[in-house]
Amino acid sequence: MVSNIPVKLAAESSSSGIGAFNINLKSFIFQLVTFAIVLFVLSKWALPKITATIDSRRTALEQSLEQAKQTEEALAKAEAKSEEILAKARTQADEALAEGKKAAANFITAAESKAAERAALIVKEAETKLGEEREKLRQDLRQELAALVADATAKVIDEKLDAKRDMSLIERAIKGMSR
Repeated sequence: MVSNIPVKLAAESSSSGIGAFNINLKSFIFQLVTFAIVLFVLSKWALPKITATIDSRRTALEQSLEQAKQTEEALAKAEAKSEEILAKARTQADEALAEGKKAAANFITAAESKAAERAALIVKEAETKLGEEREKLRQDLRQELAALVADATAKVIDEKLDAKRDMSLIERAIKGMSR
């Protein structure tokens, strides 16, 4: 039983302090030194690059967000400008349409007045021709009437005068009738 005592003391001593966690001191110190070396290497060479990369990405994202914000504002301004331009275009189109309607109305009025003038001219020409035809018909009727009167007079008088005397007699008779 004597030999059991040192083992028991070793077990009891290892159960207090670090031994309570079942940690081997040599292994712990080796791991601690290894961790310190890895931490030193990482902090010396890797961590600055990682930090710089993260910072550059953060800066790029912030710039992208700022540019997106500016682009959105520019888009809003462009939309407002396009609405303004469309409103002006609509106004100009309405004005052009009104001017077109006015011009068409003026054209129609001018065409109607020209047509009325042309119709009046045609009527006047027709009246003039009608007057000329009427006068010609009167002349023809007078000549025919004179011939009939000469024939009737010749039969009544039973003598024939010469043509000059017949015409002067007929002219006097016609003048007397037209009064």
